[in-house]
Amino acid sequence: QYICPHCKSYLKIKDNIILTICKSEKQKGLVLLSPEIGNYDAVFHNESIGLVKGDKVEMFCPVCSANLGVEQRFKNLARIIMIDEKGHKSDIYFSKILGEKATFKVTEDNVDKFGDDASNYNYWGYSL
Repeated sequence: QYICPHCKSYLKIKDNIILTICKSEKQKGLVLLSPEIGNYDAVFHNESIGLVKGDKVEMFCPVCSANLGVEQRFKNLARIIMIDEKGHKSDIYFSKILGEKATFKVTEDNVDKFGDDASNYNYWGYSL
């Protein structure tokens, strides 16, 4: 399962993680993301936002409207929480830049990186 780090609401419905995205105050919509880490398929509900590759968007919980972006050091990443079949929690960080393929699964003792653009980030001290 995937949950909001703020309100703990479930973000996965059927086969997708659902988030609110915002390019500007007047340009908002929903995005459906694959729950498979490393799968960058996305479906945008409001195509009129005019999103193009390279745009940076803000991501919000569709339930509590909390911004899923993280502190300044991670300014291009959003964060949600994943709970696996065994009940183990991981922080999932992913790029807010459209078209950038960078995802990180962070546990207490490990960081797994996914995507061709993950090497653009070195927040956790792994060697590139």
